[in-house]
Amino acid sequence: MMSIKILNPLKRRIFNFLTNSFQNSKNKEQIKRLTKDSHIKVLISRPNHRLGNQLLITPLVQEVKKQFPNSEIHLVVNGNLSSILFSEFHYVEKIINLPKKPFNNILTYLSKTINLMSNKYDIAISGTADSNSSKIFVKLSRAKFKIYNSGTNHQNKPVHIAKYPIYNFKTFFGSAKDLIDYNYTKLSISLTNEEIKTGNQLLKGLFKNDKDTICIFTYATGNKCHSKEWWYELYEKLKSNFNDFNILEILPVENVSQINFLSTHLYSKDLREIASIIENSVIFLGADSGMMHLSVSTNTTTVGFFNVTNPNLYGPYGDKNQSINTNSTPINEIMEKIKRLIR
Repeated sequence: MMSIKILNPLKRRIFNFLTNSFQNSKNKEQIKRLTKDSHIKVLISRPNHRLGNQLLITPLVQEVKKQFPNSEIHLVVNGNLSSILFSEFHYVEKIINLPKKPFNNILTYLSKTINLMSNKYDIAISGTADSNSSKIFVKLSRAKFKIYNSGTNHQNKPVHIAKYPIYNFKTFFGSAKDLIDYNYTKLSISLTNEEIKTGNQLLKGLFKNDKDTICIFTYATGNKCHSKEWWYELYEKLKSNFNDFNILEILPVENVSQINFLSTHLYSKDLREIASIIENSVIFLGADSGMMHLSVSTNTTTVGFFNVTNPNLYGPYGDKNQSINTNSTPINEIMEKIKRLIR
């Protein structure tokens, strides 16, 4: 295992060298033939199994459908989460689920890769410009037009990982000038009315009152996870400043709590159920994590607590969503920000 980890930096450098040479398709005359009502097949490549990374391509999926309403969209991803996350995206016709651990399932991996290569696409798009695997599968695809990056257009280029592939896609068909002050589509899990109704019932069952609910998620991986001391202080301040609200802690799959389960809490492995409960809450508070991105995919205001990663790259956007740098923002100031968001 150690030998593989040691080789990872070398492998990354080799693949970076290879994929940096990939160029967007240049046949402008054929591109112009793709009108808005064209019946086309589009591949979006994001071979990653993580919850957040899969949710972060939902804006691109929506933008493709918006520009080409008659398009048929295929995804290439890792793992099995996509069948849950995209279950209500009825225009996503096919999902190619590569194994989460390719080297442990090499035959399945190769079989699905060959299956992808057997399909013909009009457009193939890399779901992120920084993923070698995303770009490699675009390269392997039999697509007329391949989009890896923004090409030579760099005006108004967004930093955010969900916005940048939209910028690449739209500049491929038009001018970067058209994207000045562009209202980028936000993340979505496309909850149904029935799911939202069920979430409301579950929330009422947890608290048995009509108060608004504040959701908190105290976990995150690695250094992104704030200390128990920080979360204890935040939780106590929430109780004193918002005593007319319910406080619900959403638990991670690891079933751990940075406040030692002091608040009413919910443990569920059903991501759509969790999203439906967040949808019925007034605000979600949590660090940079897949659960934060799940909250952003609902219509509930999301506040992301950032202490390590770059909020310009990963932070919640759209509506009243915002990021807070907890290294420079004291908890009392965080409370004031929350008050302005929900009152």
